[in-house]
Amino acid sequence: MAETFTTPFHLSEYKIKNGLPETDTHKLIILETIDSTNHYAKELAVQGAKHNTVVLANHQTAGRGRLGRSFFSPSDTGLYMSIILKPELVSLNSALFTIAAGVSVCRAIKQTCQMMPQIKWVNDIFINGRKICGILAESSSHSGNIDYIIVGIGINVSTPHNIFPDELSNIAGSLGTNIDRNLLAAEILKEFTELLSSNNTSDIINEYKQASLVLGKEIEFTQNGIQHKGIAIDINIEGNLVVALKDNTTIVLKSGEISLGSSNFI
Repeated sequence: MAETFTTPFHLSEYKIKNGLPETDTHKLIILETIDSTNHYAKELAVQGAKHNTVVLANHQTAGRGRLGRSFFSPSDTGLYMSIILKPELVSLNSALFTIAAGVSVCRAIKQTCQMMPQIKWVNDIFINGRKICGILAESSSHSGNIDYIIVGIGINVSTPHNIFPDELSNIAGSLGTNIDRNLLAAEILKEFTELLSSNNTSDIINEYKQASLVLGKEIEFTQNGIQHKGIAIDINIEGNLVVALKDNTTIVLKSGEISLGSSNFI
């Protein structure tokens, strides 16, 4: 019999706000369908949308991931949201927003689902060897100053495995539980706000490292057209991945894509 996970909880501004502190300043915009919450949030930011404006959608027709990839975003089963941030209004270094978002999602999943997620550097969240969340941070700047940052978070909450496209069927998964997306959204926003205001970079990095799926494992990556293999040995204070190569040298990856063998997704 085919899997029939469903999420009967409609996205609700009232329910999300009810899960946040009374002092919370997020402005919520909830849409039924949009091409991409990140794209729409960018349009709002250009028009002067305030810090902590959040766009949520029940369905994305052109959800976006890193490196130009698409993010599968069917109706009713996922949490798709983008947060508009003004870096001058938060304490944390803006370079660590993706790191902080990953930690926030992990905290929220632990709290609401009692699961133990792991992070594949730099922005993918895994549970039981399958990717259930992607994070995409995008920014706009001029004269060396960042005007705004959009942090997009997409989570497969109850997406049935049998509807994933073929190219995702071996890696994608979902929380697979009847969780209220509103509670999950509220918990993520609450944790993210706390981390952005903490200015405690070392604690955030340490928590990120504790959730790491890659530290201590062999990874592959391509740099300057050359494929390398090495052991991921650390994530430094800037959130960069430190890799020990086979010639006893180390390399620091500031961005890019890494891959692990299937045996590492345990």
